[in-house]
Amino acid sequence: MIGKFPDDKYRISLAMEEYERYLDERDRRLYLTSPIDGSDDDYDMSMGTQIVDSIIAFNREDRDILIEERKPIRMYINSPGGDIIDGFAIVSAIKVSKTPIYTINIGQWSSMAFLIGITGHKRFSLPDMTFLMHDGHSYTFGTANKVIDKAEFDKRYEKEVIREHVLKYGKMAAEEYDRRVREEIYMLPKDALEYGFIDEIVKDVDDIL
Repeated sequence: MIGKFPDDKYRISLAMEEYERYLDERDRRLYLTSPIDGSDDDYDMSMGTQIVDSIIAFNREDRDILIEERKPIRMYINSPGGDIIDGFAIVSAIKVSKTPIYTINIGQWSSMAFLIGITGHKRFSLPDMTFLMHDGHSYTFGTANKVIDKAEFDKRYEKEVIREHVLKYGKMAAEEYDRRVREEIYMLPKDALEYGFIDEIVKDVDDIL
């Protein structure tokens, strides 16, 4: 009997966690509330893969429903950012989703989380939240030539993917983006609204339920 209670308690805790996730997904609520990191465990899907899987599943459910009649997916985001591969997997899934996805800032949209948040079909922020746009970080190991190859690819990715993404989903002029791309650009909700990175600052909680 030694150790049985903690094991049972742990199983109950996991069961409750799964049940709460089930309820959230039934109500089409997704939460991105931690760093975006790829999984190192071959048996676990990364956070990004789980979110992409949910978006695909909702679209599968809605296949025979007119787009304007589909129940939106609400993605609540409070994240410092993280892995660009997992992050742009989420971005791409939002882009191709026919079922509307609403993104909501409930803390911070920073770095990769900022790029995800601005992709929403409708974008909201609670008052007093924060936004951070910057050119990110790159960590490269290996021979000098491998480091150079990766740095050149990162520069290309920033120009052809990230730059175009920010300009498409906001109103920031290309000239300003190019001038400030190496800065840490912090914004309040009113700044994000002015730049067109969000559509609305929430005044009534019913708007994001």
